[in-house]
Formats: sequence, C-alpha cells, structure tokens
Amino acid sequence: MQNNWTSKFLLATLAFTVSAFAVEKKKIDFVVGVDGDFKAAMNAAKSAGASESSHYVIFFPDGEYNIGSLTGDSNQMTTFTASNTSLVGQSADKTVLYNKSINEGISVTATLKVSANGVYMQDITLYNKANYGNENNCGSACRHDALMTVGDKLVYKNVKLLSTQDTYYTKLNGGKGRSYWEGGQIEGTVDFICGDGDVFFEGTNLVMRRSGGYITASQNNTEWGYVFNNATITVTNNSFNGTFYLGRSWGTARTVFLNTRMIAQPTAEGWQKNMNSAPKVFGEYNSKDGNGNPVNTSKRRTYFDGSKDGSTATLKTVWDANDAAKYTLQNVLKGNDSWDPTKLTAQAGTPKIAQEGAEITWADDNNARAWVIFVNGKYKANVITPSFSLEGVAVGSKITVRAANSMGGLGAYSNEVTTIDANATYYKVTLGEAIGGMVSTNLSGDKVMEGKTATFTATPNSGWKFAGWSGKSAAGIDASKPQASITAAGDIELAPSFAGDGSGKFQAEEGAIENGINESSNAGFAGAGYVNFNAGTSSVQVPVYADVEGEYKLTLTYANGSKSTRSLSIKGEAGESQEVAFEATESWTTYVTKDVSITLPQGASTITFATVGGNDGPNLDQLELAAVNVVAPPDSDSTTAIGLLAEPHLEYTSSTSVRIFSTTGKLLRESTGAAISTNGLPRGIYIMQVRDGSRNMQKTIRVK
Repeated sequence: MQNNWTSKFLLATLAFTVSAFAVEKKKIDFVVGVDGDFKAAMNAAKSAGASESSHYVIFFPDGEYNIGSLTGDSNQMTTFTASNTSLVGQSADKTVLYNKSINEGISVTATLKVSANGVYMQDITLYNKANYGNENNCGSACRHDALMTVGDKLVYKNVKLLSTQDTYYTKLNGGKGRSYWEGGQIEGTVDFICGDGDVFFEGTNLVMRRSGGYITASQNNTEWGYVFNNATITVTNNSFNGTFYLGRSWGTARTVFLNTRMIAQPTAEGWQKNMNSAPKVFGEYNSKDGNGNPVNTSKRRTYFDGSKDGSTATLKTVWDANDAAKYTLQNVLKGNDSWDPTKLTAQAGTPKIAQEGAEITWADDNNARAWVIFVNGKYKANVITPSFSLEGVAVGSKITVRAANSMGGLGAYSNEVTTIDANATYYKVTLGEAIGGMVSTNLSGDKVMEGKTATFTATPNSGWKFAGWSGKSAAGIDASKPQASITAAGDIELAPSFAGDGSGKFQAEEGAIENGINESSNAGFAGAGYVNFNAGTSSVQVPVYADVEGEYKLTLTYANGSKSTRSLSIKGEAGESQEVAFEATESWTTYVTKDVSITLPQGASTITFATVGGNDGPNLDQLELAAVNVVAPPDSDSTTAIGLLAEPHLEYTSSTSVRIFSTTGKLLRESTGAAISTNGLPRGIYIMQVRDGSRNMQKTIRVK
C-alpha cells in the first residue's frame, strides 16, 4: 500500500514472500579477490560437483579483471567449462571482465568462451578491447567475440557485451542451444549477434557502432532461432541511423523482432537480401520509434536468395498479432524439459536493515540463498543468517545489504544504515501517526544517541496546514513550528497534527493507494497527479478535514476515457457506503466534476474510494468539500478541563492557545483567548496543550 500521508518509525522488519519450497541457505562459494583470483575460481568450480538445483556461485566485486592475461590462451581467449555455475558481479557497469584478442577470428577470440550447460550470469560486462572504439579503422574483418557459447540452458541477466564484429556467438551443444537474456546490452558493428540455437532476448538493448552493419547473422538449425521481444535499438552516432540492417542469413536463418523500440531505425528494406543461403524466418511485429509511433515497414524486403547455395525464399516479414502470438518465451525455450528461466532470474526481496547493538539485522527470507554485505559501497562479507557483526567496522561506516537468489544473483540494495557506537547510550524514538501530512527526520532508524539532536519536519498535504506537536517530548519545543529539534536525554515520543487549511480541497493521489497507481501521464489534473485504479480490488483512502460534523457536498474531479460508465464505492468514516457511477468523458485528459453527498465527523478523517465488482474505475483527481447541513461546535462557555493542567490559575489573554489532541496526535479542538470545552468528546484519554507567551504546558487528561 502506498501511504504518503502517514509517517512512523518502524523496526527493522521486512515481510517476506514464502515460496512453495524455501531456497537452501548457502554462502557464496567463491569471492574473486578474497578467496583467490579467477583462475582459482574456475578450478574450484570444475571440481565442485554442482547441480542445476545447487549452483556453484562465483562473485566478482566491482572492478576490472584482465582475464585475457590471467586465464586466456595465446590469443587471450578464456574457456570456461564448469556446468551449473553462476558468474555474478556487483554491478553490470563496474564489474568488467576483459581481454584484448590478438588475431581476429570468430572461434578464437572470445573474452569468455562458455563450453558448459546451465551457466547463469548476472550484472557483468564482458569486454573485448581489440577494436572496440576503433571500429572504422579495423578493416572488413574485425571478428573479436566478447562471448562465445557452446551450451544449453544459459541465462544472462543485466549482462553487457562490448566488442565489434561477432560480439556474441552462439553454438549448439549436442543439438541444443537454449539461452535467455533478461535486460542487458549488446554492442557491435557487423553480425554482432550470430550463430545457432534458440535464444530469447527480453528487453535487451542493441547498440550499432558502425554504419552498414548487421545486428544478426543466424544459421539456425533449431525450431525458433533468435527472438527479440521488447528490445531497444540505438546507435553510437546518429549518422548511422538508417544505414544498418536487422539481420542477414548466415544459413537458414530464423530471426524475429517483436515489440521493438527503434530509437534508431534500420534501412527501409530492414533485412539484407543474401548471404550464404535463403532464410527460413525473418519477422517483425509492432515496431515503434523512440516516441512510440509505428515504424513505417511498408518497404521491408520479402524476397531473398542465397549467394552461395542459390536457394531462394519469399517470406512474410511484416507480421500481425496472429503471426507473433506463438513466439512466446515459454514456446521458444521450453524444449522437452519445460525449462522456465524466469524462475531463475526472479530476485529475492530487498532487506530492511537496522543496527541492533553491535549487529546489523534484518528479517529472514525463504527466497534468499544468502545476503551480501557492503561497507561504504565495497564488498565486505556474505552470510546465511539475517545478521552481521559490526566487529572491526568503524563507527560512521555506511552499511547496505543485498539478498542473493537461488542462482546467487543479487537483488536491490537495502536501505543504508550509518553505524553508531554500540557502547553509547541510545534512546528510542517513537513518532505517532498523523492524518493530513508526513514527517521527515535526520535519523536513519528509530534510535538516537544520547546528546545528539534529532530533527523532525512536518509537511502537510495539499489542503492541510501544520497544527502542532504533541506527545511527552513536545513540552520542550516550540510546538507551533513545523520543524522540531530535540537533544536526546531520554526516549523521544512525538506526534504531529494537521488541520484543514480552509480551502476544502484535497488531492486523491496523496491518499493511501491499494492496487492502484499514483499517475501523472494524462495532463489536465490538479495537484501532482491522480489515482489510476486497477481492475479487481483497488482503492484509495484519502484524508480530509471537516470543520464541524455533518453533511457535506463532495465535488469529485475525474476523467474516464474508457467510453463506458465506471463505478466506485464511496464511504466516509461517519456514514454508509454508497455506489456512484462516473460517466465517460471525451478522453483521459478531459476532467469533469461530479457531486455527491457525504457525512463526515468533525476534524480529520478519511474517505475511501474502491472499485466495484472487480471492474476498473475512473481516474480520480481532486476532492472538494462544502458544508450543507452541519452540527454547531460545542458551546465555548461550557465546563472546561483547563483546571487539570499544572497551573490552574492561568489567566487567558488574546495570545493564549489551547488545543486538545487524541493520543495518536489528531487535533480535535483548539481555542485562542478562551477556555476550551471537553463537552461532546467520547470517554477516554486525551492530550491538552496550552501555550501562553513563553509558557508551554502539556498534560494528559481523562474525559469521563
């Protein structure tokens, strides 16, 4: 649930997703630079006896690794033969394995040649420096691979390949050659994705580095070939735009581009006419330019011939949805064993960490194989229990943690915790809930060291104003100012309160959204955006403020470009739920208003809007309240509770301010220059605050 109107300090807990079978806890097997170099890692992996369900994981902290000199042959090609191994980097841009091949050639130059099955790779760059960056001066043959594969069931997540011609070369292993790409980037000049096998690319960036080149050259002897889905095509120099081809046929080619974003576009004919033999499948569906407009594919080539074997083919190269429908990831890669690589690339949850004494702790996660700890951005350790000892870590260090999935791939960084002296005295900080705004703080957790200053800043939502602080720590601050600074001498308990600013206008997107989106793509809205509901159970709980209890006209601004009426249920805290129909508008950028009646209690409360019957709703923008039939506020001359304060002889002046809050910090009553009544308040405990010049008094009161 999105909740930008409630702020509280949380303990370091993280709700975790429970899978059908928990991932076996196991540390990273080999950390390069800690346990030895990459040569030692390869030898260890070969003798590890890993399996598909229990990979041997090699981790590379950020850095550049010259594997060409370390593990390469005389032409600086490194051959990796350990099946069921994971090669995982700290980050794709900063974890670089490189070589500089000497003699060109498609089978003898790879930065890394993977001759194995079941290899998983994530967040790594493979870089052949032979001619990269000097593409226009390397002649007609610049074949220097970054990655060559001879294997099946290979996975690449967020992997980058940098070279020129034949950057990525795929071959079969025993008639099989399935590979899956998720994200990542491949750069090159000529045939920079070439070879055989069934390879599915999902969301991969393809970068052309020289004019007159070809993205693919396939010689597919398998059923599907190369399938690109949601790829993006760019060029390193805009003069290359329109000068390259999607591909050519090395031999019986099968290559398909689906839903491609062509920031740079190929030649009008798209495909090169001939190479060795006529292609079997060249297809393109739903290509869009960089602005999302359809690409003109009317001149795409349909007739092909083989310059070497004389074969010919006439193909439908511009596809419709029916043609594209069968080219799914499942169909392309399932084989005879129903292989689903997306189960391998799924990331474990992001930890929420906190310092507890001399340890960093977080919640356990059944989907995490291990956790990797970083100190000041550098690799420090990996653990299989949800805690890390700070022994030897300097005070003031910045700690982050990432969870490793079953393959060893690392998910997102946790929140950052700056370490504090575990032997110092620390006090707990509790910040109460408040409706109508949020609070930011200079603290990184829910504790503050003795003598340190904790700063809290209250920021109201649209239609609200800051109304004060309450709680046992409010007595020592200027409760009228939205920023409070407290020097820790004990536990801090503080609650902000907000009241309506008198406009009666509130923004739906500032509410607590459940299964919906805070969106701003359709212009014409008020505030910062609007709520886009989803089908199914979707809702938003919007905080509002009513000066007095009673009936209000609620004017709702919305857009409904669906061409049909959509409904929402609407419920205030003091009334029954009602179902309201929102008629269609001309477009999603056409905003209109609709009036409904609603009963609200005095002060802060919420109005809940929810979809009806699993159907989608309109885009909800702004709420505006106008009183219709309200109850007069309590008589100010009635019995007061001010005598319960520490100074019962207080004389009221024009500057005396009295406020009553709920124990959660909600402002319920306020008065200036006169006593305040408790009449009408439900029985219970409240907080009363009095300000009179330099005197600030606060007391807990009981209404019987």
